[in-house]
Parts: sequence; C-alpha cells; structure tokens
Amino acid sequence: MKKWYKLDNAAKLFPSVTNTKNTSVYRISAVLTNPVDVDALQQAADTVFDRFPMFTVKLRRGVFWNYLESSTDKIVIAEDQQYPCRNIDPTTNNGYLFKVLYYKNRVSVEVFHALTDGNGAVEFLKSLLYYYLMYMGHEIDTEDRILLADSGVDIHDMEDAFRRYYKDCYVESVRNSRAYHIKGTAFEQFGNNVVHGVVSASQLNALAKQKGSTITAYLSALLSYSIYQTRIKYSKSNAPVVIAVPVNLRKAFPSRTLRNFFGVVNLGARITEDTTLDELIFRMNEMLKYKTGKENLQNIIYNNVALERNKATLFVPLFLKNWFVNLGFHMLGESKRTLTLSNIGNIMLPQQMYKHVELIEALVYPSNKSPMNCGISSVNDKLVITFTRNIVESDILQYFFSTLAGEAGLEVKIYSNDWGISE
Repeated sequence: MKKWYKLDNAAKLFPSVTNTKNTSVYRISAVLTNPVDVDALQQAADTVFDRFPMFTVKLRRGVFWNYLESSTDKIVIAEDQQYPCRNIDPTTNNGYLFKVLYYKNRVSVEVFHALTDGNGAVEFLKSLLYYYLMYMGHEIDTEDRILLADSGVDIHDMEDAFRRYYKDCYVESVRNSRAYHIKGTAFEQFGNNVVHGVVSASQLNALAKQKGSTITAYLSALLSYSIYQTRIKYSKSNAPVVIAVPVNLRKAFPSRTLRNFFGVVNLGARITEDTTLDELIFRMNEMLKYKTGKENLQNIIYNNVALERNKATLFVPLFLKNWFVNLGFHMLGESKRTLTLSNIGNIMLPQQMYKHVELIEALVYPSNKSPMNCGISSVNDKLVITFTRNIVESDILQYFFSTLAGEAGLEVKIYSNDWGISE
C-alpha cells in the first residue's frame, strides 16, 4: 500500500500558481573538477533513493487539497540539453517533481518548490555527490556532513516544521504599495538566460563587514541601486525597489526537516538622486536585521499557517482554493516585489570533497512580474552570484557587476549559458 503525505504549509502555494512562465522550479548545481561519469551518477541516484522519501513522490489532486504519494519508480538522470528551471513534466520524468541532470562537468538538481526548499535540495545534492565520488573510487570521510543512505530516514526529516512552531500571536498588518517592476523584451525563443559572476567569498565578506553589513544586505543594496541607476532614474516612477529575500527558518527555529521551512522578508527602499550606495547598504542591513529577528519570523509562520488552520477553508473545493491562492499570490506577492535574491550560503562539505567541487550555483526561476531573479551560493571561497532572466536587456546586470568590480575592487569572473544571445 502506497504512503501519502500532506503538502507542508509552504508547498501548498506552488501547485496553484505554477505555469510555463512561472515554473516554481529552481536549480542547485555543482561544477566538478572532472567530466561527469553517467554510470556512476546513476548508481549514486539509485543509492540515495530510499534516504529521501520526501523527493520520491508524485503530486496527486484530492477533492479539498493536493497531496503527495510515494513511488518506487527509478530516479532517471538525463543530459541537460535545454535552458534551466523549465517546467517539469512528470510524464517524462517517472512522475517525479525533481530532476537530476548532467552536462560536461556539471551535476544539477532541479526541484519543484512544493517538494523542498534550498536547504533540502542542497542536502540531496551533497549525498548524491558523495556517493558519485565513492563510485568513482574516491575515499571520503563524511565528517557527519552527509546524509548517508544506510542511516535510515528520521521522523524529523519529514516534519512540517511550520505546524511545529506555529503559535497564536498578535500580528500588525501593514499595507504596502506596489513595487517597481522590471520590464523588458522577451527572448525570441522563450527560455532563461543565466549569467554567473564568481568572486572571492572572503573578500566580499570583508567588504560587507567594512560597510557594517552582511553579504546579503550588501548585495541587496547594490542590486537595488543598480535598478535605480539603469531604470528608475530615467523614468517617472517613484515606486520602491523591493528585494524579496527567502530566509531559512531553521536557524531561528531548530529543525532537521528536509521539507520546506522558509519565510520571505521584503527589503524595500524608495531611491532618489540623493541616495548614496553606502546609505542604502546601511538601510538594507538594518531592515534585514530587524526582519530576520525571531519575533518577526514567528509572525511569518503565524501568517503562513493561520489561513490553513481556518476551519472555514477546510471544505472549500480544491479548484476554488487554487483560484483564491493564485489571486492572492499575484496581488500580495508578485505585485509587492521587484525581484528575489536568495542566498543559500556557504555549502559545508567534508574536507576530502572540496578538491572535487569547483563551484556551487543557485538558480532562481524568473516569473511574469519578476523577469529577473538572483541566487547566491559559495564553496571553496568562490561565491557565485547568478542572475536568471527571461528578457533580453542586461543593463542592470552590467551595472551591478561593473560596480562590484570597479568601485568595490573585486575580481569578477563572468560566464553564461548565452541563451537568446545573437551571434
């Protein structure tokens, strides 16, 4: 008899708002020092299968809620031949909502967000790489940094941590104005262009600290400033630039869950000709510090779970729930942010694995209202800033990276998938 699971609180949003232009599919990739051996990668995928039951599920539609049903079908790995963060078609993927892809030296995991957040995807990728390297003949001491296939599944891996940490509390409602939205020309052939910028993580961290800031706040400020200098400055808009920053709730609310457990905080600013970058960095850092405080994150958990706990919604048919969720997503989510900047942080690997991994990349899918989004990750002191976009214009990216290299004085290495770029 097949097992079934409720979607976690955050997961319930994604099936309702997903379409071909808002796929809800993100990617975590590891760039290795040597080309990928396909047979060893398939062996690794077979080995980790039982350790991640929250991945090996199929999405089913109920009368009142979607749910996940366990499956024993094989994880199929495939060569990466298209643009990243495409809509995942379960019919070509053994019904699964994630993919394991390879291309030259790169191993990628693409995940439909209803399954897990960036933390869960990173843990899966780490286990996959560990067993891949083992099958390639490398001996690696795990240092308790890898979820091993023979360790069994812990009940805490499967918990809905939103429910665990939910508590009734007073929440003050603030009516925010619409954010500035980036406009652009869609690629002639629909797809996602990806531009990666690699910098020294330690040098960027030192620069941010010099400004009294964190890396996330510093880059959020620089990105906001770049949008103003390239777009808003030459328009009549006075809308604020709002950077949506996903926050790993596990840091404030201890949990080992491999399902979704994140919240989103918005860092917004109305920028004028008189606003300096240093001023913006200070404001973003103070805002981020406040909004990631435990009390504010508790409010986020409350807001996320309260509607689900409302008895009036229990027996509303799924098709009506989908309509209301989709409406709320566009009115209260998409319209209130300019873009998303997701920093999954420094990836901690066993020491003996570092020499096999050049880079870790994090790709955040674009959407209709946010045609460009940013993912950040680091390993081996190499921090990768990745922009994924579905529009031709690259002015914001050029200003951002040139400022990082010029005024900030960092060495920036740029590479791209060149999607939509004419020869």
